[in-house]
This record gives sequence, C-alpha cells and structure tokens, in this order.
Amino acid sequence: MRLTTLFSLIVLSTLMALAGPHHYSSNIEGDVNADGDVNIADVNVVVDAILSDRHDPACDVNGDGDITIADMNVLIDYILSGPVVPMAETGMYMGIVGYNQVLNTKPLAMLDSTSVTEFNEFVASLTTQPGRLMYYSVDKAIDALSVARKPVNLQNVAVVTFTEGLDQGSLMMTDKYETEAEYAQALNARIVDQRIYGRPIKAYTVGLLNDNVKDTTQFRANLYALSSDSTKAMEVTTMGEVNSKFQAIADDLVSRNMSETLTLVFPGVGTGTRIRFTLDEVNDATVGESQVYIEGTFSLKTRSLTNIVYKGLTCNAGDSVAASSVDGMFVTLVFNGIQLDSEERIEKKNIQEWYWIEDQQTWQASTEFTTDRLPDVESTYSSALVMLLLDCSSVLDENFDELQSAANQFIERMQNYNTIPGMFTVNGVSFQMVAVDGGTFTMGVDSATVDMGLANADEMPAHEVTLAPFSIGQTEVTQELWYAVMGSYPSGFTGNLQRPVEQVSWDDCQEFITRLNAITGKSFRLPTEAEWEFAARGGVKSRGTLYAGSDNLDEVAWFYANSYAVGTDSPDYGTHTVAAKHGNELGLYDMSGNVFEWCSDWYGPYTEEPQENPTGPETGVRRVTRGGSWFSVPGDSRVTFRNYEAPASRSYSLGFRLVLQ
Repeated sequence: MRLTTLFSLIVLSTLMALAGPHHYSSNIEGDVNADGDVNIADVNVVVDAILSDRHDPACDVNGDGDITIADMNVLIDYILSGPVVPMAETGMYMGIVGYNQVLNTKPLAMLDSTSVTEFNEFVASLTTQPGRLMYYSVDKAIDALSVARKPVNLQNVAVVTFTEGLDQGSLMMTDKYETEAEYAQALNARIVDQRIYGRPIKAYTVGLLNDNVKDTTQFRANLYALSSDSTKAMEVTTMGEVNSKFQAIADDLVSRNMSETLTLVFPGVGTGTRIRFTLDEVNDATVGESQVYIEGTFSLKTRSLTNIVYKGLTCNAGDSVAASSVDGMFVTLVFNGIQLDSEERIEKKNIQEWYWIEDQQTWQASTEFTTDRLPDVESTYSSALVMLLLDCSSVLDENFDELQSAANQFIERMQNYNTIPGMFTVNGVSFQMVAVDGGTFTMGVDSATVDMGLANADEMPAHEVTLAPFSIGQTEVTQELWYAVMGSYPSGFTGNLQRPVEQVSWDDCQEFITRLNAITGKSFRLPTEAEWEFAARGGVKSRGTLYAGSDNLDEVAWFYANSYAVGTDSPDYGTHTVAAKHGNELGLYDMSGNVFEWCSDWYGPYTEEPQENPTGPETGVRRVTRGGSWFSVPGDSRVTFRNYEAPASRSYSLGFRLVLQ
C-alpha cells in the first residue's frame, strides 16, 4: 500500500475518534462490526480489511464491490452526521444457496406472490456436481444476513441447512482453519454468539443419513455444530422426512412472526423497590411460582424500571425501560417486541403487579394497580430474514428432484409469512380475520331457562351442533372498509370511520361481499347463525358467559345503558369505535352490542336433532340477525338471543361481520 493512502487512513481514523461514537439499539449502515455503535472500532475493521487486502462484505460500506478509501469517506459522514438505518418493507425475506463445488446463490429478497415464481425457478435451475462446501456456505449465508437491509419489525433471523453428507472442500476456501472440526466449532460459535440487527440466529440443520455417509459420528457432529441448539438438529433417513422437517421448520418460523407491545400503568414507588408484573394466572400463594413475568427495580429519580429480568418471554425493550409518560402518581412503561415462550398471547386480565417485602421475604399485591388503566395489548406483525441452504452434491442425483420439491414446498409455506394470518388489505384498508377451531357445542337454551324468563321460546330446544373450522371478522365491518370496497358512506352515524357500518341491508351486504371477493380472490360470506353463536360463545375456549366474553355486559358491549340512555346530546350516543370494549375468549370484539349483525340463514325454528354445519331453512321471509346493538337492553345482547329482519331492511343499529372458510 502507498504511504499516502496509509497516511490518509490514519488522519481519517483520528477524525472519527474525535467525533465519538453514535449509539443505536440495532445494527445500522456503517456499524461494520455489528456492536450497535459506529465509531473507531468500525474504522479499524475497515483499515484492517484494506491493509490485508481482505474482502469482507461488511466493510464494503458504500456497496460498490470494493473496499477502499471511499468506504472510509462514507464512514466519516456516518460518524459526523449520523448513520443511516437501513429499512425495508415488513415481510419475509429469503435467500437460497445451492452448494457443491461452488455456491449458486439467489440473494435475499422479499418473498411474495410475485417473487415466489422466481424462487421456484431458481430451485429448478440448480444441478448436482461433485463437492460439498457446507461450512463455507453457512459462513457466507451469515455474511449475507449481516449486510442485508433491515426489514421493519425484524423478529426472526434463520439459516436452514440441508445436507446429505459431510463437508468436502470448505477448508480450501479460507486460510483460517486447519481441520473440519476447527471450522465447524468456529461456525457454531458464530451462530450462537452473533446478532443480526440485535436478533439471534435460529439455525436449523436437516441431515439425510443414508449409505453414502460412512462417518456417522462426524455427520451428527455437523448437525449439532450448524444448529443454534440441539432441538434444531434433525436427522432423517428418507427424503419424505426431509419434506416433513422443512414444513415443521416453516411452521416454527411462521408461528413466531408476531410480537406484542405491553403498556403498564402503575403508581410510582421509592427508589430500589423491587417490582414484578406477572402475566400468568397467580395469586398471593403462587406468585413466587410464576412462570411468566417482568421484574425489575424502580428508580424514582429517572422514573424507570432497571435491572429488568424477563421470565417465560423475550422482549426487545432491554434491561432498563424509562417511563414513556408520567401522569400524577402514575408511571407508564412500554415493553415492545414481547413474545411468550409458550407462543400464546398475553391476556390482559392476568396481568398483576407485586412488590417485594424484604423483611418478610414475600410478594405483596399492589392495591393501586388495575388492568382498567391499561390499554389493550397491541400485536405487531414482524419480519424475517431466512437463508435456505441446499446440498447439491452429485451423490444426491437420484434424490435431487425430491429435494427440489421439498424446497419449493418450504418456499410456498414461507410465503404465507408475508400474509399476516387472517390479515387482509383492500385499497389500503386492513381488516383481521380470526381463526376459529371447529368443534361441537350446545346451541340455544333448554326449556327450564325459558320457563324462568331468562330466554325466549325461539332459543330452544337446545341442540348439539358440530362445526368445521372457519375464520370470522375480529370486528364488525367498519365504515372505512365499506368505503374501500363500495366507495360510499351509507351510515347514519358519521365522523369516525372506525365505527361499524350500518344502514346496510342483507342484500347490500351480498353486493359488498361480491365486490370484496372479486378484489381479494377469496370467498368471504356472512356467518351462519350457528357459526355466529359458536364464535360469540368463545368457540372451544368458551367460559360459558352470558354475553360475548363476560357476564358483565358493560365490560364488553355498547348497549342501552351506556349508548342510548345517555341521550342524543351525549358524545356516547349511538354506535362506537369497534374493539373499544374487551373482546371475548377468541379476541372477537362487539359480538354483544354496538350493532346487530346479519347472518346468512333464513329465520326459522330450532329442532332437537344434532346437526353438522347447519345453514338454516332453505326458504323464509326474514334473515337472522344476532348480537344486540347500541340501544338494546341486556337481554337482547345475550349470545343465544335471536332476532330477524327482512333482507331489504336497513337501520341505524344493523351491520355485519365476515366469515371465511
């Protein structure tokens, strides 16, 4: 290297050292060593790459394919003016490497309905050759993940490797290692220790053990070395099992694509007070046995929770969280990116606050903490970066087409990652469908309930109904969604597009659904009366409440007392924003109250015979409506209450929600 260039590097390094670091919570452009800072340490890495003539993709800061003084200039700008956080659209990003004596790579790109064909075509283009650069391909895959643009809400980073044997040739691609065992050990350390934008690498390895593998000890050692933990090292003996494992891995990744934001509002306490927020069902006697909690020490001076420990969950908020707001005696803390280890959702009703009483060595419940002050737990749909590595060694010749088929099925399954389960967007307006497991339940009520005046005669006889799985709208169709599909505003209550649409007849709903299906390519419809009641009851998770989600109607519904009796001059008169009350066991909102909801069935009497997926009478005069409305008395908001209207009827209290099967 010329002395002038070396002198320039020294000057630049000095300037950067004087400028000081920029600290960030996730990886950024210019953060060459991925430690969360852009500072002299990154400069040293780039200087080392230039002096040693080493091509490290992370050091190519300006992305021009070379590592030169130009990259140093970019680093100066980052340090002096602040680096640029690379962001990309939320979704699934996938890359593929087919490895034998060379690496054939499809770079990381958004996997969606358009690009999936390109991914399939790439897999089809792969051919077998001698050689197996397995270690080297994993190394390069992690390099690619390290320099990828950061997707919004990144939650998962994964490497999925398929191999049909041992490594052959990787040692020839680097001068760092003398033996395969040394290379494998270094890779395992990298997989376990390295963070990509602050996220750990989930590394899965599927190994096909057949007659081609003689050194089974090394084969199994490789599976463990190239996996992030032992549960992700999978040994199989047939290609059919390979496909099953690929699908299981895809399901594991897809199931983890949602995180939650939990907001806690509680009274401020003295510095040093140890606080625990339990998220599972515990009481005074069992709080010490809680398996899901957030615990830390409160600092009155900084209004923050410090030295935080997370039990039974992961969280992006870190080990110290400062108050997002302070309102009198109450402090608000926000915890982002929460995922429960159980993969369940946080239930707000289970949240409790406890103080540690040192001299008694026990936890005491906070009498001033109430979930009524807490906003609903927010769900955030996250992104993923996934590299799929495929062994293309010539020993796979007779099984290679099966591997390609398994890879394509994996790709198709992962494509669903970009489609938030149940989330649909129409002309910029999104709506959520909630999956309802199929099951058998008792529909209606018995004669004794009617005799006591607690139900109406048309709600009996109670009868057994079995339903197949379906999805139902998390909320009633809003005015915003109606306009996105129909281009009109028929509702009588205006000024808030998140209110349910009303003044729509059963026939109007059919026109809406026809247009919606043409836009989405799906088959939405109105729920059957049986589906509606099953969902309102909470499906297989039902707790047997009188109303949809509670025995206290005010907790879950806008009805006569809080929406009609208040009078026309009150802002609470009429319909309300959907999902403003608590949901039921399935996370469905306003199944009781707000607006009555059209069902697909003609209205008719029940029968005693068990039924499977009933759709009501074949003909009739009126269609069923369910759920009660903003001016209904409590009895009309029960989950078994039945109502009916002529198909052409419209009213200020009549709307609908969707079903998809």
